[in-house]
Amino acid sequence: VPTIRFLQRHGAYIILIGHLGRPAGKVVPSLSLKPVGYTLGKILRQPVKVLTLSSKPEVIKNESKKGLVLLENIRFDKGEDNNSQLLARSLARLGQIYVNEAFSFSHRATASMVSLPKKLPSYAGLALINEINSLENISHKGKKPVVAVIGGAKISDKLPVIEKLLPRLSAVLVGGGVANTLLRAKGLKIGKSLIDNKEIKDGKKLIKRAGKKLILPVDVVVDNVSTKRLEARLKMVNKLMTSDKIVDLGTETCRVYAKYIKKAKTIFWGGPLGLVEESKWRHATLALGRLASARARRQVFVVVGGGDTVGFFHQHNLVVDFFSAGGSAMLNFLAGEEMPGLTSIGYRRPK
Repeated sequence: VPTIRFLQRHGAYIILIGHLGRPAGKVVPSLSLKPVGYTLGKILRQPVKVLTLSSKPEVIKNESKKGLVLLENIRFDKGEDNNSQLLARSLARLGQIYVNEAFSFSHRATASMVSLPKKLPSYAGLALINEINSLENISHKGKKPVVAVIGGAKISDKLPVIEKLLPRLSAVLVGGGVANTLLRAKGLKIGKSLIDNKEIKDGKKLIKRAGKKLILPVDVVVDNVSTKRLEARLKMVNKLMTSDKIVDLGTETCRVYAKYIKKAKTIFWGGPLGLVEESKWRHATLALGRLASARARRQVFVVVGGGDTVGFFHQHNLVVDFFSAGGSAMLNFLAGEEMPGLTSIGYRRPK
């Protein structure tokens, strides 16, 4: 929205491109961008015209002179996901410059992200610039000590990030399924806890490489799945039974993690530390989240990423310096992987 307002203040006619869902090159009414256009119009307090991709170029251009134009879901055209030069050329004829505000899609090599910007003078939007600067604070520029808090169910998409950031990190604090998998990789019995069996081997490599930087839980809250009612118990990680299921971090682990958070100058948080879907298992994420939020107000730069984590922080009114909505794109960026949508507008990573 700030980029739209900035461009309009400078006299630009704007044609917006966006996508929703995975229609696979077919028109799917339930994935139309018309509701998006309606909501955007209410936010901006101006009409937004939604036009189909098959509309004549002169019609689209003329409508853009009257107000904002939003093109219908770009993924309704199969050329988008196929990185079609034909689609890119037809879009390029509609404008004179290209602005990328889609960081969350910049890890995809599509027509609108890669081929289109090569056919026009191309720039980063204000939100994209803010996202890149914030993530570069984690990966390259931020003040040390840098601490990463990593949780969530899947370890497969977090391991490359931890590996890439290790040289800059003072500590990696883990919870959730990530911690469970690493505890299992260390040889501990974790009962019925959620783990990613495919990542045990890579988990062992990470434990060896990270050394003292990787901080694992020392105690956890468990629920005994052999009983029908919820039975929360605090146990040391080397005392778990086969019927135990880890649902949250323990009090001693929270105390240990808090010490690292208090010393950090830069914090990256990705993923909940327990089964936060249940209010009973939110203690660690909420307590340490409150601490990180308090630190963000005291010259500590804090970035929170991932849909579940961002939603949790918002739900509990926890304020930090930056919330990344990048999802997989954020993880790819931090892992140092290719970002075609950024490369196409001339972005180069700091060395």
